[in-house]
This record gives sequence, C-alpha cells and structure tokens, in this order.
Amino acid sequence: MKAIVFSDSHRDFSSIWRAMEQEKKVDYIIHAGDVQKDVEDIEAYWRTTPCISVLGNNDYAVWDVPTRREFVLENKRFLLTHGHLYGVKGSLAKLKQEATACCADICIFGHTHIPFLEKQNGIWFLNPGSARSHYAIIETQGETVEIQLKDTPD
Repeated sequence: MKAIVFSDSHRDFSSIWRAMEQEKKVDYIIHAGDVQKDVEDIEAYWRTTPCISVLGNNDYAVWDVPTRREFVLENKRFLLTHGHLYGVKGSLAKLKQEATACCADICIFGHTHIPFLEKQNGIWFLNPGSARSHYAIIETQGETVEIQLKDTPD
C-alpha cells in the first residue's frame, strides 16, 4: 500500500498536482485539513484513488466532513486530524494521548506547516508540513511501515 499525505494546501493546488505527478501511482490520498476545496479538486482529478480527509481550522461552511477520523489501511490503524483541536502548535501531549487511546499505529496531523516525523511508544506521528513545499509518503508491506517526508517539486 502506498499513500501520499498532504496538509495545509490553502488553495495551492499546483503543489499537489506536482507531487502527484512525481509519485505517479498511489493507492490512497490523505489530506489533514486546510482547505477542503483542495480535497474536492483532488477527488475530481483522481477519481479512482480514494481520498481520506478531515477539516482544518480554515475550512468553513463544510458540514459533512469530520475534524477527526480513525481508519484502517493494510492492517494499520490510523488517526487523522488537523491538530488545531489538540493544541499541536504548543505541544503534542494531547494528540499523543488520543493516539494511544485509540491504539493508532500512525497518527497524521497538520496545522503547524512544519514537517515532523517521529516514532514514540510504537506510534508514528507524522505531519507532512505545508503542501506548498512538503508532503509525505507512507508505504506498508505486511508489518513493515516506511514513511518519508519529501519536498514538493518545483
């Protein structure tokens, strides 16, 4: 399984386009919020690739998308949130508690615009950074998880 992860695209769809062109084939697109309109564009252009998303603090007048999701891909349990409701700009403590409570293997968040990747107590914490300059790739095969932070191509 290969997933591409974006966050905080803020209507810079060209960055998403360039990253998708660079990666070619992905099984899933994950967007950690800010801005839902970009997710709608992703779903329109890459119709056959499932897109999993949450709302961020700059997503207004959207009622049918949650601010937090739990899901399973290839036997790995994910927690996806934008992070603003967990105070991630100050500390990851609340987010770490939530990820532990829901038995996440991988916790994806955004909001800070700063790429972050760390494994703590068996849980991967991933912030792909702002889509204008960064994204992430998650690849799983059996029990193996490989996560890479990448620069968005120019």
